[in-house]
Amino acid sequence: MNLRESIGIALGGLRANKLRSFLTLLGIIIGVASVIAVVSFVEGLNQFVTQKLLNAGANVFVVDREGFVTSQRDFEEARRRPPVTMDDADAIRAGCEHAALVVAQAQNMVPLRYRSTVMKAVMLNGRSEGYDLVDDQAIGEGRHLSGLDDRDRRQVAVIGTEVAEELFGGADAALGRRFRVDRYEFEVVGVTKAKGKLFGQSQDRFVTIPVHTFQKFWQERGSLAIAVKSQDQASLELAQQEARNILRARRHQRPGQPDLFGITTSETWMNLYRTLTGGIFIVSIGVAAISLFVGGIVIMNIMLVSVTERTREIGIRKALGARRRDILTQFLVESTTLSLVGGILGIVLGAGVALLVGAVSPLPAAVSAGAVVLGVLMSSAVGVFFGSYPAARAARLDPIEALRYE
Repeated sequence: MNLRESIGIALGGLRANKLRSFLTLLGIIIGVASVIAVVSFVEGLNQFVTQKLLNAGANVFVVDREGFVTSQRDFEEARRRPPVTMDDADAIRAGCEHAALVVAQAQNMVPLRYRSTVMKAVMLNGRSEGYDLVDDQAIGEGRHLSGLDDRDRRQVAVIGTEVAEELFGGADAALGRRFRVDRYEFEVVGVTKAKGKLFGQSQDRFVTIPVHTFQKFWQERGSLAIAVKSQDQASLELAQQEARNILRARRHQRPGQPDLFGITTSETWMNLYRTLTGGIFIVSIGVAAISLFVGGIVIMNIMLVSVTERTREIGIRKALGARRRDILTQFLVESTTLSLVGGILGIVLGAGVALLVGAVSPLPAAVSAGAVVLGVLMSSAVGVFFGSYPAARAARLDPIEALRYE
């Protein structure tokens, strides 16, 4: 019996017993669908997060008082450090040879008001010149903030599209309008292009003003963050070391003392992201593996039943000259075909669920060729592994005893 005929017998059995076949393959379908869905979500998140980090540039790092902290104790200790000031930003700008851009940053949550319309809890960003490259903001209407706006502490603002819609009815209507940020009046000079939502949170609900103006009204003596963009990726570490040396010298720190500030890079956040998603991925794959194991046991059981039902057939084939290897191959091909059909259905189901969830929710998904190949390999492996015992049992049948079987 050739490979094509063995596959035909397996598919014929599926068609003849549709309900039994569906129940047999259900575990495989669920297991493979779970794997495909999880891999698709993880791949989608990887692409999304990588894109968002690279938009600002992989060669950007941030200097602030706290740095990257993972516990309340570390955070409380970091809060006792001296604040990062505008003088620190100016020193880095003047002394960091490998820095292409230095942007002072501050932020706060404030209410906005225009006539009778009020928006609560809007992110207020204080930024110095060049913020658009670091924050990945493209202007839609008007202009960005300039260095002159910052130096003169002008009360001008660039707003997100959500703010423009809610307060003024659109970006066109917003330009030149004066509105209140907290208790102070500002003029709209620009509206950014819409960026949509990130994990359900709007990226267009913000107001950006000059950082010196921000300090004047909200944070005269507070700590800043300083975003530094190196000249290129190769000079990132050199720029970090230069910034570290400058700040340590300004804080009169001796060699061996820990930094009284923190430096974070995009790689810092990527490592945290990989750690979080890695644990979720392993747990999800473990749950899917249980479904595949149960599905494999069901397939082995059905194949054992098939061996019993076809005992006389096996005896006749052996009597006509079929070798043990031929019988073994036949049943292995049939079990693998059964499992592979379930795997293909699982791939279609898992990809469909992932794309549907990605379309109706903020959770990104991307079905990759690697995920499809993984689904095919897993289902094939289950068929081979759990079909081996029934196939070996069929191959060991004595032809005379098999012919007597009723």
